[in-house]
Amino acid sequence: MSSKGGRIIDEQTAAQLRARFESEMVRPVEILLLKGLGNEEYSEWTESLLLELGSLSDMIEVRVIDVKIDPEALEEFNVTRTPTILLDPRKGYKIRYMGAPLGYEAWAFVETIILLSRDESGLSERTKEILGSVRQFDHKDIHIMTFVTPTCPYCPYQVLLANKFAIELKGIIEADCIEAYENPDLADSYQVSAVPHNVILMREDGNEVILDTSVGSQPEEKYAMDLVRSLRSKHGK
Repeated sequence: MSSKGGRIIDEQTAAQLRARFESEMVRPVEILLLKGLGNEEYSEWTESLLLELGSLSDMIEVRVIDVKIDPEALEEFNVTRTPTILLDPRKGYKIRYMGAPLGYEAWAFVETIILLSRDESGLSERTKEILGSVRQFDHKDIHIMTFVTPTCPYCPYQVLLANKFAIELKGIIEADCIEAYENPDLADSYQVSAVPHNVILMREDGNEVILDTSVGSQPEEKYAMDLVRSLRSKHGK
């Protein structure tokens, strides 16, 4: 899972990322990694990746929490499995990766960091307008779960789209990128047979209500409309 010489990010890619972070990031972004509940190989790889990213820019602040030493972090960040990455949680964003951002997913991960540093979703004005109607439902526990695999070339675009929704509707939408191979029980629970497998759900009174499911990379405006339509159907509006 590592590259030659023990480095994950090769020198050419590191130089490109360093230049991007310097020119495009506006403020620091905190990245939390929780580890210690299993999947040790993936946790070690993820920790190495994040520390390498952090070494490329002062704008990336990486904090690693071993929940065996600090079990209170599980409740604080509502984490039940590791490795779990949380992006800028103290700024109110709800974006998490459950599993290592392997393969194609690394691209969407980097793009999300840059967008967070600018506090800008990067969505079209039309999509922002569509998502604006979500606020009328006054619901703070809307989840978008995107199941992925490292070799899926379409998954990163769908993950990035979900992350953009979570940036645009800060504190309202939680975007979870779930690596299916590392979390087979979750993949089975949501009947994942192809990726990206997308689930829009909400939690009320401890119960999970699935509002919409889809497979494949969804167009931006359509996915926004699907989200709004499913909420209207749920609330009878």
